[in-house]
Amino acid sequence: MTGWTTSLRIGLPLVYDGQQCTIAELDGRRVLLQHAGLDSRPQWRQVDLALLLSHPSTEFLVPAPPQQSGTAALFGSLCGEEDEEVTVRYQHVQEVRFSYKLGSPELALAGEPRPDYAPGVPLMRRYEAKARELGVDPATVRRWVAKVKEEGPAGLVSRGRATHILDRERVRQAGYHPAAGPSAYPDRQAGRALVSHPQ
Repeated sequence: MTGWTTSLRIGLPLVYDGQQCTIAELDGRRVLLQHAGLDSRPQWRQVDLALLLSHPSTEFLVPAPPQQSGTAALFGSLCGEEDEEVTVRYQHVQEVRFSYKLGSPELALAGEPRPDYAPGVPLMRRYEAKARELGVDPATVRRWVAKVKEEGPAGLVSRGRATHILDRERVRQAGYHPAAGPSAYPDRQAGRALVSHPQ
């Protein structure tokens, strides 16, 4: 069994019972398949949807999407500090997008919406206000918003971080945290040596 899905639609190419076909019509449980006959003229075959999907020869001729790690596994691999960092950043993105850190007026926190993020404030002004608040460039805030729109909260997880628990422990023992940035670690080469060569 594969780990991905595809929509059943007219024009979908597939192999059924040894013949390459395309779906010509969908009507409830009835599927009309079109395939080329021996004389290269189109021929039709009607099958039941359950039979089509359960038949061992059925193969949909669509490319599989690129394999990605599951969101639950990604969030499960975060240590407490990283999880908190992603949660706080996600709330900032929600405030920029929807005026509320939890995403809706029904879940408004005390003092929300703040004037810089109130409904009706242009999105570019919200980006600028959030950038000032966090001390980052407005392009960074726009990038976070775009990642959340595309991938959800998982888009805010740093992909370059150590994912194995032993790697995270070595980084922690070395006293280096990538999210702190280079200014917090003036002697980064020594930190790298500690991470690369654990005692």
